[in-house]
Amino acid sequence: MKQVSFTQLMTYVRCPEHFLFRYVLGMKRPPKKIMKHGFALHETFAYHFDQKKQDSKGLKPSEAKEFFAEVFQSALEDYETEMEQGKSLLTKEYLAKEKETDVAELLVLGLKGIDVYFRQLNPKIRPDLVEEAFTFPGGKGIEVIGRIDLTDKHNVIHELKTTRHTPPKQDVQTDPQVSIYQMAFENIKKRPPAGISKDYLVLSKREPKIVQFAVSRPRFDKKTMLRNIAAIMEAVRHNVFYCLHPAESWICSKEWCPYYKAHQELKKLGLQKFIEKHSR
Repeated sequence: MKQVSFTQLMTYVRCPEHFLFRYVLGMKRPPKKIMKHGFALHETFAYHFDQKKQDSKGLKPSEAKEFFAEVFQSALEDYETEMEQGKSLLTKEYLAKEKETDVAELLVLGLKGIDVYFRQLNPKIRPDLVEEAFTFPGGKGIEVIGRIDLTDKHNVIHELKTTRHTPPKQDVQTDPQVSIYQMAFENIKKRPPAGISKDYLVLSKREPKIVQFAVSRPRFDKKTMLRNIAAIMEAVRHNVFYCLHPAESWICSKEWCPYYKAHQELKKLGLQKFIEKHSR
């Protein structure tokens, strides 16, 4: 049985070349301070809801802030090590952008975000599944593994995202990430979820806020999702990796893409020579 993680699938969906660099060739993804910030918030809310599941109260906001600050500090220590290890992959533009990112500002925004989350969303959520491991058959000898971040006692899946800008309106039901969560939920609970909510914690410089995109009684095409998973795994098996973002996209810019140099080298050498070079 071939295992593929939820994270691997979503990496391929976002950029197949990143899948090649990270999971086929083992080129560690260089870090971003903002990613360490998001990780610290994720760990904070996961710990809070795990405690709340046990005692119906969880952390106090002050305790959550203290926990967040400690995790963020530890993550930043890892960041320094990872930056040193991955420096050869990075452009001077990427490094300059990272240098501009103000850690003190991120800390303040995180603390304010915790206040907003505890005030607006926490009272409404009675946790059920918290960081629940899942596995389900993905078809054709494939097993999909991962974790569901959070569900509540009303069988609603909550997916928390942090962002600096208000996200555009979106159709939750068309999100492939949410479809995988639905399949995982059904496998664990033996019934479909009652709803899905993508909960955005918007950490703007003014005042952080919560933006939710929710749907009741969600529906998704299970056969199509399984076909997509099988297609991704078949593409990986045949070394099909193409970056589909337009050349002018900010996602692929020197400032933002941690694999920018690798993308350019791949174009220059061609897939076979690139794989041969980096497989040694």
